[in-house]
Amino acid sequence: MELPVKTHVGSALQIVHGFGLVINVDSRLGSDVVIRQGVTIGNKGDGGASPTVGDGVSIGSGACVIGAVTIGARVRIGANAVVVTDVPEDVSVVGNPGRILQNRAPGV
Repeated sequence: MELPVKTHVGSALQIVHGFGLVINVDSRLGSDVVIRQGVTIGNKGDGGASPTVGDGVSIGSGACVIGAVTIGARVRIGANAVVVTDVPEDVSVVGNPGRILQNRAPGV
């Protein structure tokens, strides 16, 4: 598991089976984020911009969130999804490339 000390992490981060987890030092994680095994959160190359993950986001096994993207609050990212564009709040994202599967009402 690679989670540098200098990475900005909000409160109540939950790592479920952290094996294979890689998070870039410049990434920003909000509060109440859940990350599962094999997830990569990082930039596209040396010194490139890294993702900002909102509060209450759930990231499935093997997912990749890459580049200068912003993930809105309460988003669910499915297993093995590849997210390379911004994602609005309260949606689910699946596939490669990641696409919005459904809009969800807040709190659902």
